[in-house]
Amino acid sequence: MVAISPFLSFTIGLTYAFIFEDGWAIPSAILILFPIGFITGLIMLLVGVFKKKETGLFLSD
Repeated sequence: MVAISPFLSFTIGLTYAFIFEDGWAIPSAILILFPIGFITGLIMLLVGVFKKKETGLFLSD
């Protein structure tokens, strides 16, 4: 979540800036994509931590 989001935002912004030949596309893409990636990753992390996993195994005494 934290490690991949800035790198992915920068590479998408760099690609977009290269295609449209606009240098301001990099910071604007980072400002838009980084919070989206961070919040998505945080939600996925919290769902994984708090989701109960049913194993289907019952231990008897």
